[in-house]
This record gives sequence, structure tokens and C-alpha cells, in this order.
Amino acid sequence: MALLLTLPSLCMATDTAEESPDPSDLTQVNSFAMTTLDTKGDGKFSAGIAGQYSEGNTFLGLAEYSKKNVSRLRYFQVLDTGIHEMDKAGFSIDYIKDWSATQTSDLIAIGGIAKVNTPWESFTIYPNVAYVTGKTGNMDINGYQANLFGSLSLSDWGQYMIVQPQWMETNIGSKLETKIGYGQPISDDGKWWVQVDYTNLSQKAKGSKSVSDNKGELGFFYYF
Repeated sequence: MALLLTLPSLCMATDTAEESPDPSDLTQVNSFAMTTLDTKGDGKFSAGIAGQYSEGNTFLGLAEYSKKNVSRLRYFQVLDTGIHEMDKAGFSIDYIKDWSATQTSDLIAIGGIAKVNTPWESFTIYPNVAYVTGKTGNMDINGYQANLFGSLSLSDWGQYMIVQPQWMETNIGSKLETKIGYGQPISDDGKWWVQVDYTNLSQKAKGSKSVSDNKGELGFFYYF
């Protein structure tokens, strides 16, 4: 059951070098540092370095470590599509390692995400699918993740809300995670941001009853 909690969310809120930071756009990339703390006592630190292969072809390399001894490495690449209704698409490769003494695991997730514009300029959706594979102890893990993220801009100076339902199904169990968040810049230059999230989680291991939980989380972002 605990292993399901370490499986990755493919959401990444960063920003292109050509534009002002916008954490509500999940297909933008830029160099950043982030730290979070949740109501369960877990904290995470992430840092990412962004670059550009060519115009409209950007990438991000990310490293993350949590107090629960789970680390993650990610490569994320985004392409401009030239299609108004879906102007950006990207793919990611994640490697997740659980170093805890009670449970060690190695997981790989390969996924794709797209930015889909809606008739409402302030509201954007991001469909995302991923294949997950790996091992925990002597057990092989295979499955998929399907998400539909929604982002709503609340003001011209950066306030936003997010709604992120995520469904994951693997051979060891399933989970449904729904996150609601609010974020805004906290510095005049737009480099410092804060985000507050509430997450509800329901997960079920094979042969076991469903277990539900929830948590709050506070995160600070710095873009450079």
C-alpha cells in the first residue's frame, strides 16, 4: 500500500525562459528551486535546470528528495505544436527510488502531456497519460496513470487555482488522488511564488480494503 504513495505525479509547474513565470502552466519550463512541507510532516526539496534545443523545443532536468527518503530524477521536454487548440505537448521520463529501510523500490514512469486551450481564455486543461514499471523487493510492478489537470487564472498579476484529479492502476493496486490548490507571486519581480494545496487520496491494494487520507501542503518556489 505504501508503495502507491511513491508513484509519480507528472505535473510540473515551471516556466519558459521567454515568458514571465507561470506555475499554473504545466507545459512551461524554467530553472527553479522549490521546497514544500505538508501536514503529515513530510517535506520535499526540488531543483530543476532548463534549456532550449531550438525555438519551440525546450527541456528541464529535475532532481527531488523527500524526508521520507524517496528521491526522483526527471527529464521533461516540451514542443510547440503550431496548433491553436493544443499549442504545446511534452513528454517526461521519471526515475523514482525509495531508500527507506522498510521498503526499497525502483520505478520508471514514461508519460506525455498536452496543453489544451478552452473557449474560456482563463481556463486551460492538461490531459496526461503515463506508463509505470519497476520493482519493489522481489515484486514486479506495471501499470498506468491517467490525469486531467485544470488551471484557472484569477488575475493579471498571477493568482491561479488548480484542480488535479489523478487515477493510477497497477498490478499491485490502484489510487485516486484529487488536489485543489491556490497560488500567487509573493515578490514584485515574479521570481518568488507560494502555493497552498489540499489533497484527498483513496487507494486500494490488491486483496485489501480501500483506504482514504487527506493532507494540506505549503510550497515556495524560486525561479531564476
